Amino acid sequence: MYKWLPLASKADLEKLAEEIPDDYGPTQVIVQLQDGLSDSVKAVLIEHNYIDKDYRSTFYNFYAKKGLAYRADCVRLHFFDATVTFDPQALQLGGHDPAQIGHHYFGYMVLRPTGIATIGRSVLSPDVRTGARGSIISADHKVHLLGYVLKVNGFPWMNQHVDIAVCAHVACWSILRHYSEKWHLYREYLTYDITLMAQQFDPGGLIPSKGLQMSHAERVFQVAGTYPVHIAREDLEDDAFDRQLLAYLESGFPLFAAITTEQQRHAVALVGYDWKAPDNRQIGAMEYAWNRVKSLIAVDDNWLPYVTVGMEDGVNDDPNVDYSAASIDAFIVGLPEKVFYPADAVDKLASNLFFWNHLLPDLPAKDQSIVRYFITTGSALRRFVRSRQSEFDPKLIEAIMTLPFAQFVWVVEIATPEDWAKNQISARAVLDATASLRDIFPFWLFHTRKKAVIFPRRQVGTGIKDGLEFELAGMDDTSLTRWDQNLRPVQQRAHGRN
Repeated sequence: MYKWLPLASKADLEKLAEEIPDDYGPTQVIVQLQDGLSDSVKAVLIEHNYIDKDYRSTFYNFYAKKGLAYRADCVRLHFFDATVTFDPQALQLGGHDPAQIGHHYFGYMVLRPTGIATIGRSVLSPDVRTGARGSIISADHKVHLLGYVLKVNGFPWMNQHVDIAVCAHVACWSILRHYSEKWHLYREYLTYDITLMAQQFDPGGLIPSKGLQMSHAERVFQVAGTYPVHIAREDLEDDAFDRQLLAYLESGFPLFAAITTEQQRHAVALVGYDWKAPDNRQIGAMEYAWNRVKSLIAVDDNWLPYVTVGMEDGVNDDPNVDYSAASIDAFIVGLPEKVFYPADAVDKLASNLFFWNHLLPDLPAKDQSIVRYFITTGSALRRFVRSRQSEFDPKLIEAIMTLPFAQFVWVVEIATPEDWAKNQISARAVLDATASLRDIFPFWLFHTRKKAVIFPRRQVGTGIKDGLEFELAGMDDTSLTRWDQNLRPVQQRAHGRN
């Protein structure tokens, strides 16, 4: 039932074909693994007769009804570094204390017996994905194996089934599976659940193979208990579209993205981004953080997860990807209930923050500023301030700890090019994410290194006249750290962990 396969080189992955029956598509799987996994993966544990709940959901409702006989069980592959060993007689993992083996585990891949597109529910660490870089939305996924409880931090992924589920179904499934692992508010949905949720009726086996429209995907996220926002690109020069896309990604929300090229219509889950290398170049007009993005990161059902997506057509570091950020027509973000103030409202408000220079005299000039904004929670803001309390005046700390924040807040950070190169900022505004679009003054606070203005928002009609101003004594030269908290950086492994 279990087979240990050491990997001296990627060529050893070809031995999987000797251990896995043809209906699990080992030849295609081997090619993807050889192309997509780094050399830090030094062993594969093959688990036969695995019962996968996602495949079973499609097996009972679709494959078992077909004339061609399909198996009901799957094969699961587990990936380890060079320090882990396996005793086939005792069926025991070794090399470390049992509690430490999870630190040397890179994830799993389920193979379903469908003949084509056989890679099912999988979670791989981005640290062992060839070419992965930047920052990625992720969650810890618990894995039960031989009595061990292992964890892998990553984003869920699979091949499309081609028949009962296509790329759009997979993108919806990946995002909702992430939600159920990250936030226990959301329940787990299986593959066949997604095909049902997309329609007002049971679609049977034919309709799913014809794909989903954006309205169907929006319905999936609504039925799942999120509050989907559908944003479409108006034209190729729609920079506001791109800025909103980045803002929601930076907030930790994976995006269902619809892509159109001359060759295809496609859907992927966007799960991260990579910044350009920092520089001190001077700018002559206000920039947004989007201008500093080198590439996006996608989970695409055609390739192992975490492919890089370049900014322009024909400019892409990943030869497998034939689309770009400019090819994205629209995206859907599944928001929690208590976010009423959308990214486009923050985008319009951000450029007006520079009129506050009469209250905050050390606010950078508008034409020398880079603006970035994202959603977080009031409790996360307090944790961030506590973790870096040397950067904040005690009076400002007191205000942040006692303000009656809503659950969700927008954070707007303003940096000069010099700040950006040092991962710092010059000013930070905190907005009420539960504010109405008609609320002309949705602020909690706005501060620079030298001064802060606080707005208690304790009653309707609060405006700038109700702000509490105070100087931040002794903070003139204090650096304010740029806040990157919703995504985790990729840490590429060139060899096994120690």
